[in-house]
Formats: sequence, C-alpha cells, structure tokens
Amino acid sequence: MGKDAGKVKAEIRALLEEAYRFGYFVGYRGHSDWTGWARERREEIYQKAERLGVYELVKKAYKRGKDEGSRRREEEVHLGLIEKGRVVIEEEKPAEGPVIEEREEEEEFAEFLRTTKLVLPPEFLNTLRYMEIPRMLKMGGE
Repeated sequence: MGKDAGKVKAEIRALLEEAYRFGYFVGYRGHSDWTGWARERREEIYQKAERLGVYELVKKAYKRGKDEGSRRREEEVHLGLIEKGRVVIEEEKPAEGPVIEEREEEEEFAEFLRTTKLVLPPEFLNTLRYMEIPRMLKMGGE
C-alpha cells in the first residue's frame, strides 16, 4: 500500500501543480476559461481530480492560480503604463485578423510553462501531508 499511496500522492501533487499553472496562465493571459480549448483542458483537469477524490482541492488551486495570474497581469499593465510619474499613452493599433486560434493558444501555454517558473503555494503542499496515513497506523516495515 505504501508504494501505491506514494504514487497517488505524486499524481495528486502533479495535478495540483497543473491546475495552478494552467489557472495562472488563463488569468495572466486574460483568456476565457468557459470556451474552447481552455474549457476542455480545465474539464480534463477536474475529471482527473474527481477520479483521485481531490476535486475541491484542485478547483481551489486552479482558482488561486487564475486570481494570482490576473493580479500579476494587472500589475504589469499598470507598471508598463506609468513611467516616472507620468502616464505613457501608446498608439492604438487596429485589430489584425482573427483572435489566436486554439492550436496557437495551446502552443502559447506550452511556451509559457517553459519560460515561467511557478511554485505551487505551500498551503496546497501542506494539504497533501494530511492526506497520508499516519505512520503509526501503517502496518509492516515502510
């Protein structure tokens, strides 16, 4: 049971990290998570979470990532518009063609993961510790 429990715990941790990172990406890039590829990916993550019995925890990790990504985006936009106490107004550019296609968005997410280091917040890692069976209740020489 120890090896299986360790494998499940590792799978849960990976899923929490995936949910947090994907939520951060969605928030940071300002994507809608209710349509297209983002919705499908979120639903896949949630289905895995239900299978592992950690749906609420994964949902919280996704929301936390999305909130933090959105907040970071707002900070960067704000910092980019204010320069030494004066507001810099950029020229508005006309929209060129359609919005990014789904395939390109998935590639954008893959690039985001390669270039951005995100660490899962500690409260999610601490939660995993409480999911383990206490050592004194384990049988055998684990």
